[in-house]
Amino acid sequence: MVILVIGTLVVSLLAGMVVLHDDRVKIAFSEKCNYEALIIADELGMLEEAGFRPLIVTGGIQAAEALVTGSADMAVMGDGPAVQVITKDNGAMIVARFCGAEGMHRFIANTSIQEPKDLEGKKVGLQQSSSTHGAFLRWAEAEGVNISKVNIVNMNPMDIPSAMGGGELDAMAGSEPWAIKTEKLCGNDVYEIGNSSGQDSTFPIVLLASQRIIQNNPDAVREMVKILERSNQYINENWNDAMAICASRTGLSDDEQNRCSSLQFFEVGFNETDEKSIRVAAEMLLESNKIPDVMSRVDLSFLPER
Repeated sequence: MVILVIGTLVVSLLAGMVVLHDDRVKIAFSEKCNYEALIIADELGMLEEAGFRPLIVTGGIQAAEALVTGSADMAVMGDGPAVQVITKDNGAMIVARFCGAEGMHRFIANTSIQEPKDLEGKKVGLQQSSSTHGAFLRWAEAEGVNISKVNIVNMNPMDIPSAMGGGELDAMAGSEPWAIKTEKLCGNDVYEIGNSSGQDSTFPIVLLASQRIIQNNPDAVREMVKILERSNQYINENWNDAMAICASRTGLSDDEQNRCSSLQFFEVGFNETDEKSIRVAAEMLLESNKIPDVMSRVDLSFLPER
């Protein structure tokens, strides 16, 4: 009996050690629109099969934090968080773009806001340093809004719909599903006052890899790029099934997911448009003397030859 108990205890301890010493390559991503490729790759077992461990976060800012702190080996994020990462001296590199859409960021206001300039003196909820933040600043500038007079409230995007519903905010800026969730919660009390279309940016969603993983396990980076290609192919060839899978993770209906994802293109690569889009984000979010040389922090060697 004693031997049996001890044996069971040893097995339990060993099982705990396996969990504590999980050496799988960690990839940080969000279960929201714009990250459909990772949702599909996770749901279809592509990540598990290749030995990757998903690290689910709320948004691109959290993915960036995970990469910078070493909690993740790779992470996917929009242009705003990517700018924050590549301005730090940590060796992380952009290795691919796998998605993008001009109109992915939406600005929802209550009906007391008749035009963009009415936002002056009002509270606008958004996540600071995010891609949405940069898009909102650029839109406000184009609409003649004095941004110094806008009270920007930094919030976790998950909390923004309820804050709008409770009257704590006059407007919100967010990608999906946060904009749609705000509209559903607030109904006719809110409307879309603007979005990120026409800003000379495709708002690329990019894969970044840490210096450590690039140096010690470059094959893992190449494998992740291949997974993104396979996942995008699945989305493009099995659209309805892909939308159902993604909706189950984002909390949207299949129709809502379809509407959001239809705005996007799903293609792995990196080109001059992506570089320009990231520079545009840097110009909006950073001081002029801190704008990075984007291409010096891009490593295209992991992309497959065309």
